[in-house]
Amino acid sequence: MKEHEFGIVRQLLDGFLAGGQTFGEASKEVVRSLEQLIPDVRSAVSVLVDERRAEIARREKLREADGNTSTSRDVLELGWYTGPKENGVWSQLGERMQQSGLADAIGEIDKSTDAIVSSLAEPRVYDAKRLGLVVGNVQSGKTANFSAVIAKAIDEKYRFVLVLSGIHNNLRKQTQERLERDLGMEDGGQGWYRLTDPDGDFGRAHIRNAGVVVSTHEKIIAVVKKNGSRLQNVLDFLRSVDEQTRKNTPVLIVDDESDQATPDSSTKPENDPTKINKLMREIWAEVRNGTYIGYTATPFANILMDPNSGANDGELVQLYPKDFIHVMTTPKAYFGAERIFGLESSPDAKLPDVVRAISKEELEHLAPAKGGCPTITESLEDAIRWFVVSAAIRRTREQAKKHSTMLIHTTHRVDPHFAMRDEVEAFLAPLQRAAREEDVESFLDTFHDERDRAAELYTGDSDAPSWQSVKAEIPNVLRSLRISVDNGSASETERLSYPDDNPQTVIVIGGGTLSRGLTLEGLFVSYFTRTSSAYDTLLQMGRWFGYRIGYEDLQRVWLSPGLEGDYRFLATVEEDVRQEIRRMAGSNQTPEQIGVRVLLHPGRLQVTSAAKMKHATVAEVDFEGTRLQTTLFDVTNPSVHNENVEVALQLRSQLAKYRKAEDSSLYADVPIHELGDFFSNFAVHSRFEENFTSAYRWAAENMPQKTWNVVIPDSNGDEPFELIQRTPIGADHATDLTHINIRSLMAGGDILRDFEAYFDRKHDLGANAKHNQQLELRRDRDGLDGRGLLILYPISRNSKVQGERKHRRDMTEVLHEVAPTLLEDSNLPIMGVAYIAPLDSRNELEVPRGTRIRVVPEFGESHDEIDDIQDNEGSYTG
Repeated sequence: MKEHEFGIVRQLLDGFLAGGQTFGEASKEVVRSLEQLIPDVRSAVSVLVDERRAEIARREKLREADGNTSTSRDVLELGWYTGPKENGVWSQLGERMQQSGLADAIGEIDKSTDAIVSSLAEPRVYDAKRLGLVVGNVQSGKTANFSAVIAKAIDEKYRFVLVLSGIHNNLRKQTQERLERDLGMEDGGQGWYRLTDPDGDFGRAHIRNAGVVVSTHEKIIAVVKKNGSRLQNVLDFLRSVDEQTRKNTPVLIVDDESDQATPDSSTKPENDPTKINKLMREIWAEVRNGTYIGYTATPFANILMDPNSGANDGELVQLYPKDFIHVMTTPKAYFGAERIFGLESSPDAKLPDVVRAISKEELEHLAPAKGGCPTITESLEDAIRWFVVSAAIRRTREQAKKHSTMLIHTTHRVDPHFAMRDEVEAFLAPLQRAAREEDVESFLDTFHDERDRAAELYTGDSDAPSWQSVKAEIPNVLRSLRISVDNGSASETERLSYPDDNPQTVIVIGGGTLSRGLTLEGLFVSYFTRTSSAYDTLLQMGRWFGYRIGYEDLQRVWLSPGLEGDYRFLATVEEDVRQEIRRMAGSNQTPEQIGVRVLLHPGRLQVTSAAKMKHATVAEVDFEGTRLQTTLFDVTNPSVHNENVEVALQLRSQLAKYRKAEDSSLYADVPIHELGDFFSNFAVHSRFEENFTSAYRWAAENMPQKTWNVVIPDSNGDEPFELIQRTPIGADHATDLTHINIRSLMAGGDILRDFEAYFDRKHDLGANAKHNQQLELRRDRDGLDGRGLLILYPISRNSKVQGERKHRRDMTEVLHEVAPTLLEDSNLPIMGVAYIAPLDSRNELEVPRGTRIRVVPEFGESHDEIDDIQDNEGSYTG
């Protein structure tokens, strides 16, 4: 059989398979259609069917190990990618990774990128286009991941790679250099044709001969800022390529920091989107075969894009990740928000002692009003001294040839950065003069105070640092230490750089240019007073997240008031979003079929800027499985807490007939109407009011058939309830006179608090069952069958701090400061309450399942400020 005849058979067979026919049905149709034209059609069909079956089996084996990608499983997708090629770009990249610090991560990178590449559009198939998203963590190795995806895609005959690297020159340069190293371009190898280089962004030099460039080269790459003129150059380049060549050129677009600039943040009508968004969509419209992948650690703006764009003729499609979302696994060595700050659901988890407080009184000195000059405060002195000491400790561990960085981020305004630099230099000057005389005793207290506070994190094998060894290295640190300012007005000599042959010990001062994408090498001391009302902005500012192998114990983060709690909540949001995507993957759904829900903050924080959420509106909010726990208690009206005790006692009396046993605190299978008075009369902090009442109303209206289990502690002697111990968090004196904060009410296993009493047997999840495992047992028909759970927590007003628990205070001490009248009835509890809304274990729920979240944001400040970013790079001329 001739090659073109075999190609006809393949194309027709794949067409029938794609139409939903079985292999048998498709085979018969092909034979019937081509029997008179191609004599050997039966044998060709047999060969092709065997190939397709083998491809699907290999693809399914790859996918079985991956539960982190939400994507469809159609026959053609399962068949086209069967794993990495030998002796290709990926195999050589893997060898380079093996010789680098990524050696231990290669297995996970390979597995993750196999799953991503399998979701790409099949190359050389006209009009096959896919839109996807990869969710990583801040400073977590996204570049290594997309380098591997690019390598594997090129091995599969993708030909044109466009990498969009944020909005700043320094990030574009860093990304270009990294990709040239990873993909073997440094020595002119691998046959790459570059349209940009480290010193030049996409210019107009190649537009005239774009068709020749694309038609005569197999591997083309451009690393481009998301800047209006640069993207216009890319668009003009693509439009200069003839239609037939474009059809034969699979394009891979990798959008790093895809939640920045790419989403439409315009408040104007839909026909007038922001410039960058419009150009990005126009570029995508010029692609005939290919894939767009957004990479971000903060996917909120991406998953809240309009998923229905492009429905009208001539309308540009938004880059909503309709075809797949992949969650990168968080490596054990990674320090992210959860590991540093913990989750709201795990208040007793052992956290590393690396967070330090900046007092409220210092803020006006660190970031004074416009025109004022910042000054070095006591906590900033502490931070700088620790940086010098810890850099010296690294030297005793033979890490002198590694970069060491401290970050100072107190304002987005540019002028104060230079003033702060002058202040830091003035502070260091006498210390450097003394060190030249071998006098470094002023660092001794810092060494003793901080050395061992996170010692358990250290993974190296060096001995504990002694003062004598560290003392000897401090003069070397002070001699090599430089101060860098990195912002849009800084000169090239002032800006941050990390030469390969010149290890840096640097304190970098900046704002916007340091809060996105740019890797701060060897960062282990951060001093941070910026704040924001948006999830994505706060997380991206956390440059301290990342890997600290060999110096994990030295990292410290100084934060202004309130930020620690914000980051703890955001860690919970991150985990919740990742779980949503995994759930989507497990049910074989795509983002085009069901959107990703985002947990809303009960107070001031908003998901992202209001303009980026303008399409995120729904009529129903899905409360299925929602968990709420009251962790804040209003003390402005102390009588409320005594009234809550009466409401709780009334509920216990009302539910007596549902009591599981005489000595049991479980009231089982309670109809939801029996709980109506409790939800109406029990008072919670204003932050929880809306969810507290809305979740009950939702369950009563949409799942009235589901019963609830209620846990109410029994009385204890003269006291109405058996009390529990929960202590407030706070400084040595109350900083807020309106409420107390216990951080968490529920204990780790309380999601299944009713299980053992209900079944008279233990569950088999073990003592450290994960949150999602416990929820699944609540959902399981052989478990709790989706029952709702309500738990009352009578908190003793005499609760004492148990053991060594930093940042906790005795309840009586705090109440004496903020609400002494509550101590007059100290035998009565402060009543806390937690619930888990019912789960639809029998597929009875008929309301929409929250495909998009309806938010009412108060946040209106723009953090992109795209038009203010200066583009002073040269253009690459080839």
